[in-house]
Amino acid sequence: MQEKLKYIQNAIDKLSELTEVSDELYKRLTQEIRLVKQPKMSFLEVEGDDCQASLWYLVQGVACSIQYDAYLKKEQAILLWKKGDILFQPESFFEKKVLQESICLWDDSILLGISYLRLKQLLDDFPLLSSILIRSYSLRIRRFATHGIALSYPAIERVAYLLRSYPGIHNKVKQELLAQYLHID
Repeated sequence: MQEKLKYIQNAIDKLSELTEVSDELYKRLTQEIRLVKQPKMSFLEVEGDDCQASLWYLVQGVACSIQYDAYLKKEQAILLWKKGDILFQPESFFEKKVLQESICLWDDSILLGISYLRLKQLLDDFPLLSSILIRSYSLRIRRFATHGIALSYPAIERVAYLLRSYPGIHNKVKQELLAQYLHID
């Protein structure tokens, strides 16, 4: 319990940089958020699922969003997530769609999670939190765009981009997975 509270406090400290966190909100967050520890290569969410969705805060580890590419007939890594990132599938949450991607942990990870159902209840009670979700959504769009642009670079520049964006990732994640993310054969 102490470990969970420590991680929640760190996340709330970051949240309070963006919005006011009242005592009531703090209490609700500590009640609603769950602590999850998962080994590398496990899945948090699976594309097409409609009942397991959550908003995740990555306390420790590396995660990757993956989508099935019907044209290539294989799964493609589309976004990397690192410590301090919020993993969130806005289309599933806002538009009530099935999950559009899978989330695989590429390193042993510790996460804080809240189900979409409980998140919706929190938003009803604390509407200021919606600005955080909108901000997360815009950061996600920017990441997609930046990654798409980076994929047009020569392979050596893609690797340099990855190492700048995710320092130390090459020590945590298998080279084959990073090559897949960078579309390097």
